[in-house]
Amino acid sequence: MTCYDCPEHRRFTRRQLLGGAIGAGAGSFLGLLRPEILFAQPSGKRKADSVILLWMGGGMSHLDTLDPKPGASTGGPFQAVATSVKDIRISEKLPLLAKDFKDVSLIRSLTSKEGSHERATYLMHTGYMPLSSFQHSTLGSVTWKSLGAKNPDLPAYITIGRETWPAGFLGSGFAPFQIENPDRPAQNLEYHRSVDDKHFQSRLKLLNEFDKKFAAEHRGADVIEAYANHYKAAYKLMKSKSVAAFDLSGEAPALRERYGLTFFGQGCLLSRRLVQAGVRFIEVSFGGWDTHQDNFERVTELSAALDQGVSALLADLRRLDMLDRTLVLLCSEFGRTPTINGNQGRDHWPRAWSALLAGGGITGGKVIGRTDDTGSEPAERPVQIGELHATVCKCLGIDPTAQNYAPDGRPIRVVQDVNLHPVDGLFG
Repeated sequence: MTCYDCPEHRRFTRRQLLGGAIGAGAGSFLGLLRPEILFAQPSGKRKADSVILLWMGGGMSHLDTLDPKPGASTGGPFQAVATSVKDIRISEKLPLLAKDFKDVSLIRSLTSKEGSHERATYLMHTGYMPLSSFQHSTLGSVTWKSLGAKNPDLPAYITIGRETWPAGFLGSGFAPFQIENPDRPAQNLEYHRSVDDKHFQSRLKLLNEFDKKFAAEHRGADVIEAYANHYKAAYKLMKSKSVAAFDLSGEAPALRERYGLTFFGQGCLLSRRLVQAGVRFIEVSFGGWDTHQDNFERVTELSAALDQGVSALLADLRRLDMLDRTLVLLCSEFGRTPTINGNQGRDHWPRAWSALLAGGGITGGKVIGRTDDTGSEPAERPVQIGELHATVCKCLGIDPTAQNYAPDGRPIRVVQDVNLHPVDGLFG
């Protein structure tokens, strides 16, 4: 079970609120709404306009993907293959990705102390340890808050997959819009067959009158304003031409096949369409990496979808001249044990694991850090999670030392530890 399934994280998502608003008649609270508030001025130093986070949920084995140790007692049966950059080798199960390393760099020395899925996933997404009394915001929500929306008709933060996150202390206005299935990404965006536009507008007018009265009797209730903003966003999305970005049928069948006709492959394709449409932060979830049993069979299967989807995404971004302005980040909550257990599996291992970065100002062909000969510990340049977050911030032109404020006035830094800086070796 991942942290997304924990009761304390099962909040209303933006997807649920928008869907509920549309299903109920969409325009509720329209009379309460303020002008658009989500347009912070971006930094002139920004290299990336958008981020695509490819989340390998469950703990991807670094030893069997991005940091192979063939011949070592811990190495397993997979061989390493050369990439397009001299002296960088990755698993033989990622042959397509191996050709892209002129644009790709690796961190091979991520490290933390969190071996629990729930806590490690929370840490990787927020940069903070979980607290029972406080919900931090993810990097996606922080990006939205810091940079605003590029396309005012679309949510600036979208998750693709079953997993999603609440917005935490920043409030529901910065929660991600969830697309559970990339082949059916935008439902409930049309009128019911029994309702035409005239009837719909009449209903909106009546609801608006009721809502004004309700608001007058409950002034100061933050939840009313939050719902009002969600309803407005829902109605705007219904009417916007930008919803076409959600429809994969607009892509040529050959291109869809190039990405792979898997959930992950089509999620990668949808993420590219969303970047084109102006979405700031997209997370594509690809679970199943919790390989306590049959690690090598399962990693073989998972790697095939990963290899096809990521290589197609990078090629497509490059073809459309979008890679320089789009940061692609592939990571997991931790790695897997060097030791192979009795079930031919690998267990949780937070002491060392890998991440892949491309585009968005990242210089390709770099490897940051090195693990020891068994893949057990960082032997050079250990990288903290806060440093990874600071690196993303540098790409986006966000000050990692900046502070947001919780409703109680508590200051929360974008990156918790002010002494953690971007990994400069990734920038030239």
